[in-house]
Amino acid sequence: MDLQKQFNFIVKQKAWWQAGDAVVVAVSTGVDSMTLLYLLQHLPRAVRPKIIVAYVDHQLRQQSVEETRYIANYCSEHGLLLKQAVWSKDDHPTTGIEAAARTFRYGFFERVLKETGSTCLLTAHHGDDLVETVIMKLVRGGQLASLTGIRETRSFADAKMIRPLLSFSKQQLESFAQTTGIRWFEDETNQQLAVERNRIRHGVMPLLKAENQQLLPHVLSYTNQLADNLAAIEFLIQPLIRSAVGFSEKQRAEIDLDSLKDFPDSVVKCLLEEVFEHYLRIPNVSVDQLDEVLGLIQPTARPQAKMDLEAGWQARRVYQSLIICKEPQKIVGKPEKDRTFMVILDRWYSLSPSTKFGVFTAHKTVANSKLTTFYLQDTDLPLQVRSPKAGDRLSIGHGQHQKVSRVLINAKVPNDQRERTLLLVNARGTVLSVLGLKNAVVPRDSEDTRPYFLIEVRQK
Repeated sequence: MDLQKQFNFIVKQKAWWQAGDAVVVAVSTGVDSMTLLYLLQHLPRAVRPKIIVAYVDHQLRQQSVEETRYIANYCSEHGLLLKQAVWSKDDHPTTGIEAAARTFRYGFFERVLKETGSTCLLTAHHGDDLVETVIMKLVRGGQLASLTGIRETRSFADAKMIRPLLSFSKQQLESFAQTTGIRWFEDETNQQLAVERNRIRHGVMPLLKAENQQLLPHVLSYTNQLADNLAAIEFLIQPLIRSAVGFSEKQRAEIDLDSLKDFPDSVVKCLLEEVFEHYLRIPNVSVDQLDEVLGLIQPTARPQAKMDLEAGWQARRVYQSLIICKEPQKIVGKPEKDRTFMVILDRWYSLSPSTKFGVFTAHKTVANSKLTTFYLQDTDLPLQVRSPKAGDRLSIGHGQHQKVSRVLINAKVPNDQRERTLLLVNARGTVLSVLGLKNAVVPRDSEDTRPYFLIEVRQK
């Protein structure tokens, strides 16, 4: 079966589009894209789309002037709609020019898709491109998903990108182009060995192909299997994510570690990777960083710890929660207002939108409240509220005391919230209450004391 017939069969089998649908074809005038354009033009009418050619003059080579003229004439002669853009030399960066060129090119393709109402962008990537990409990923290292290389289809903007030539080799495309008389332009930079892909293309690929002529279909099969397995894992991990992960904000996820305790590390790692990559969109999280986060949540790890990720993200272990969030920006300016204040008796004070307290001279019944009785002398007044200090202790009765820091630890108050904890103290600074957490035992030990009633209310 010749290449055109194989291509016709693939297009009919895949049903990427219906006859007459508009498709945008990325054309560079190289042999790959010119062959793709020819194959599309010669599809049977029953599956032939409306072809829109998208071409970019990158102004990187003198030859581009002739190439631009040629593609314009070609489209005019064959009745094809041509959309073209010029990447001005003034916009060329001094470094990273290949990446910048790709960004410009695909930004242009996205605009063409929107202008024409097309939902398909076709590129001429072939089997050799796939194998070269996989080898480059193996050499560089990274996430397993990167070894899927070039996918036959993937989402792009509000459309889909299709690579219809992945089943064909570079040699097949060149032979077909020569046989059918397709004209193309050769980019001389493809021979420059300073480029990593070119070194692999000219030095490694011939050796691998000599070992086995089925290299390309074998790699394509492996990448398809890998993509299917990764898709299956992503699907199967969703119920666990729904039960164990809360997304209270766009840039915050809180993972309940108790929900993960019965799962092996391999499953937890898959969950973390899914949350990082697909939910929070955290860039460039490495395998080593995933392992570090996994270590952060082990049962033997510290109950509170944190580590930095990329782009200002942090992973924070707070007892049995793992919080993934953007690191809050440090505000330069006036320090937070001192929260020390004197407590006026028989008056309510808010601790938060859902909690309040007051110290009263008479017993009173309040719904959803906790009542603690302190026996105080007149010299204990006025009472005060302040933040904790080093060495603060709380009387727990029978002459024993407990450090306020231990109260906070036992209550599993996160480190970043401890400085916002408030204490109720008497005039001598003796701690009567770690408000909302634990109250001191202050019994009646003399005749000159009288009862005062601390009422703490948690509002529904």
